[in-house]
Amino acid sequence: MPWGIWQGEGSRRRNRGSEFMTELSKNLQSIRAARGLRQQDVADRLGISRATYANYEAGQRSPNNAMLMKIAALFRVRVDDLLGFQADESHLLPEEISLLERFRQLPAAKQEFFSRLVDFELQENLKADDKKASFSKK
Repeated sequence: MPWGIWQGEGSRRRNRGSEFMTELSKNLQSIRAARGLRQQDVADRLGISRATYANYEAGQRSPNNAMLMKIAALFRVRVDDLLGFQADESHLLPEEISLLERFRQLPAAKQEFFSRLVDFELQENLKADDKKASFSKK
């Protein structure tokens, strides 16, 4: 009997693992496509063969932790995003969620452009606030 219990628990663990693999493979495919990259492009940037990367997308192989971090860095996402873990975004307004979802669909270069634009606008607002504060002190 103990063998059967242990065997059952192991199969549940394997099933959860396969769920993560399925989620990972779907996310790898969709993120790569959203970035306008071919499998070969991604493989070249990661320093692996196209076949190895194709196996990640097909769910036939699982990248190790170091490779997961390299892939996340390449795609400019979190490892949690690759694995399909959902952050609790309940504190965000619907328009903020919509903006975030649209931002994530942009190619990396466009994401970088908009991030810099937001940084610039924030700096401009800080400068304007500093000017207002200096006038109110006089």
